[in-house]
Amino acid sequence: MKIRHLITISLTFFTLPLSAREIPQKILSIMEQSRYQHSLWGIYVKNDATGEVIYDLNSQKMFLPASTTKMFSVSALLFAYGNNYRFKTPLYAVGDTNNGRFTGQLILVGQGDLVLGGRDLGDDTIEFTDRDHIIANAIPGVVLTKADPLKGIRSLARQIKEKGIDTIDGDVQIDNSLFEAVSKRGMILSPVMLNENLIDITLRPTLTGERVNLQWRPQVQGFSIKNEVVTGSKLDVDMTADENGQNIIVKGTIPSNQGDIIRTFSVKDPQQFVRLALIQAIREQGITFNIKKGPRITSYPSDPIAIHTSAPLSEYAKLILKVSHNLGADLVPLLLAVKNHEKTFDEGMLLLGRYVTDQLKVPSDSFVFLDAAGGDENRVTPFSEVLLLDKQSRNKVFTESLPVLGVDGSLADFAQTVEAAGKVRAKTGTGVTMNLATGTYFSTTHTLAGYVDGKNGEKLSFMLGVNNVESPTIDSVLKIAEDLALISAELYNGS
Repeated sequence: MKIRHLITISLTFFTLPLSAREIPQKILSIMEQSRYQHSLWGIYVKNDATGEVIYDLNSQKMFLPASTTKMFSVSALLFAYGNNYRFKTPLYAVGDTNNGRFTGQLILVGQGDLVLGGRDLGDDTIEFTDRDHIIANAIPGVVLTKADPLKGIRSLARQIKEKGIDTIDGDVQIDNSLFEAVSKRGMILSPVMLNENLIDITLRPTLTGERVNLQWRPQVQGFSIKNEVVTGSKLDVDMTADENGQNIIVKGTIPSNQGDIIRTFSVKDPQQFVRLALIQAIREQGITFNIKKGPRITSYPSDPIAIHTSAPLSEYAKLILKVSHNLGADLVPLLLAVKNHEKTFDEGMLLLGRYVTDQLKVPSDSFVFLDAAGGDENRVTPFSEVLLLDKQSRNKVFTESLPVLGVDGSLADFAQTVEAAGKVRAKTGTGVTMNLATGTYFSTTHTLAGYVDGKNGEKLSFMLGVNNVESPTIDSVLKIAEDLALISAELYNGS
């Protein structure tokens, strides 16, 4: 279908395919608001059981999918590794032990575990918040998890203590050879990650003109943060560091009338970050650690001295999709590469593309993926996204990992009071840029794709997308997301 705006937005004509119904006026009234006068809309809705196409508007046009790209990535990850896969990160001891004294090198071998115990709740689940720390530098209202970011590291140290070791003469080495580390969105993806290679900084206002209260985690010896932030009238925070990235300076102001402000600092040397954290954790166990450098170790004994086993991969799917975890999604191509005995992000992206064409049967000319998280360079048709949803509709791990309208994840704050709240599971996608010529925001894309549990007991698969929307303020950006949520609610109302 095509929409042609004739006089402002008052009159709309459609060319309807025979297999689709007319789009209801309640949905049209949302799409025809003035802010969408220069926009391109796409809607594709199917009945999961019968295959009937309910609505079809520009389903074969390319749209910017934004973070709905993550559905393809997570789907490929679960296919490659299985819902119940667990990351097992070993720590090897190469050397000699006599009377509780170990002389040699400890080597932590990265396995691509995004969490490494730092979100573990102890019951095979991992913790996240609806506004996770991964977006702290871009989105307000972030809430940190309560789990200890050092939990996995401390578990490894405790296992060393349980082996009867009370003194170590040696060092810790980090084996990050599983894949080639890469920087994405200003953050580093590496085979061993601690707190997703981020330092969380919490700023709390005090009296106007006075230094704010600053707390940070995980506190690792060898790293420091200098607080030069004062309580003022505006939010303006800047972070810098020395060459090795271990001495951080936070400057600026935060408003006195706001609550906690969360910022994250991306660690420059993840290997050193983890190394120092593990040495610290070992010493916390009462073990004397005398650092003595040794030769680089490349071969290991058959059994590790300690091992960290993760929660099942199903929990990682939930983390990535519920809160739109960019770093976790961009880890997927690297894990796909490892599964295929390769090492680079680009090799993994080719494998992701192969999965989309071979397993999902999506035509190769109907999607463009330059990353696995949803950058503005990506493109996909609504029809293709619904092909994915059809394929995964009976995968309980996948469907239950999607945000729920008005309940949790990136949909928690939208359409909370409508009848459809709790009846729509869908992935959000948002692309916002700054128009440097006007100094205002501009929405490149907003998307929503997933499932509606219909009133009649049947399930609908859908993709909604709108590209190029005037949205000069953050509030107007949020209104676009609310509009898509309300359209999904109308899909429920009409079911």
